[in-house]
Parts: sequence; structure tokens; C-alpha cells
Amino acid sequence: MQFIILLRGVNVGGKNRVLMSDLKQYLVNAGFTSVRSYINSGNLIVESEKDSEQDVLEKCQKILSDHFSYPIKVVIISDEKYQAALASIPFWWGEDEDYKHNALFLLPSVNKKEIVELLSSIETTYEKIYIGEHVIFWSSSFKQNYSKTYYSKLSSQPFYKKVTIRNRNTTLKLRKLLEN
Repeated sequence: MQFIILLRGVNVGGKNRVLMSDLKQYLVNAGFTSVRSYINSGNLIVESEKDSEQDVLEKCQKILSDHFSYPIKVVIISDEKYQAALASIPFWWGEDEDYKHNALFLLPSVNKKEIVELLSSIETTYEKIYIGEHVIFWSSSFKQNYSKTYYSKLSSQPFYKKVTIRNRNTTLKLRKLLEN
């Protein structure tokens, strides 16, 4: 089975540097096969015939804590769950070129009910939010009225530390990589 590994906050602005080539080797050493990465921002795909999502999560957490001196949060999602999540992409996600389109993946420790309550209370005049089973699809005005969106203030909110975010292009590219 294939799994997507999404690291939170690595190689952004020179902080939390993780060489993907090193990490790929650590994953191979841990028994994963067909280890691939996409761009340098913590997107990996691995295969394992025997591991569950929880097993992959535990192995990744151990690798990260053993090899890096700073905490790195990680999301693991199986090929099957990822494909199902992307099958439910709302029609508007990616439709408007003046909007920013992102996929938010909840960290394993997050209480999804709290997130649903928070996001359900957001005024969505300048943004659209769809809360899926495994992914939150979020489109927000970008060229006009961006400062009026909740998304523009996201990095200062406690919610921000509970997700790892990928833009639309990366989200769709990871799906293609799973299919190859």
C-alpha cells in the first residue's frame, strides 16, 4: 500500500531544514520501499506491504525525532483515503483564478469536531470552505479583499498549528504521483 507523508513547516524561509535525500534514505532504512519526494517542502510517498497508517505515523515520528533536533509534525494518509478525499473536491476549488486554493490536512492529534465548529462560524463572503473527511478544501480571495478573509489571518490563529497546508498544484501532483 502507498502512503503520503506530509511534513509540517519544513524548509520554509530557511527554518527547520530537512534534506529530502537524507529523509528518503532514513525511510528506506526503516523498511519502506518506492520512496519518492515531491519538491523540497516535505511531501513524500512511500510503500509498505505490512504497515497501517498508524504504523507509518509511528515510524515517521521516530525517524524525525531521532534525526532532527527540532520537532516536526507529520500527517500520514493512505493512497485510498487520499484518492477518496480528492474525489470529493468541490467544483469551485480551483475554478476562480483570482482566488488562492489550498488543501488543509489535519494533524493526527487534532479534535476534528472543534475544527468543524470553528470553520462553520467563519464569514465566507470572500472565501469558500469545504470540510471533507480527510481534507479541508479552502479557496479565498487573493487579488482583491484578501485582507478581509479569515485565511489571511490564519497564521496568527491557534488553528494554524493544527494543520499542514498544500496548494492546489501540489495536492493534485501528489495524486498523480500515487497513480504512477
